[in-house]
Amino acid sequence: MTEGVTMNMITPIEMIKSISRNLKLSKSPRHNEQILALAMRQIEKMLQEMQNEGKDLSGLKLKKFQKTHHIDCRCGMCVEAKKKNDPRKRGLLEDGFKVYIEGGGNS
Repeated sequence: MTEGVTMNMITPIEMIKSISRNLKLSKSPRHNEQILALAMRQIEKMLQEMQNEGKDLSGLKLKKFQKTHHIDCRCGMCVEAKKKNDPRKRGLLEDGFKVYIEGGGNS
């Protein structure tokens, strides 16, 4: 059986916003490296906590996900997406990743 674990403690967007508050806002490569390093440390800490809770991380999988606006949304982005018949152009509510741990059993 596959056990899906969503890391809802903090979304990547919230994580980057909190990190950005602590760093001077700029679009330099160095700034981007600092944000990535801080995010990776926080993710590593969460995974270590999961391991300390007894989770077997050997079957760990990360998958990207995007949660878009509702199909009946009438915002500008969603109207444009409907005109072009391209659901990928709808507005995003969440953009991030999920952690899945495969357990021993039937899926």
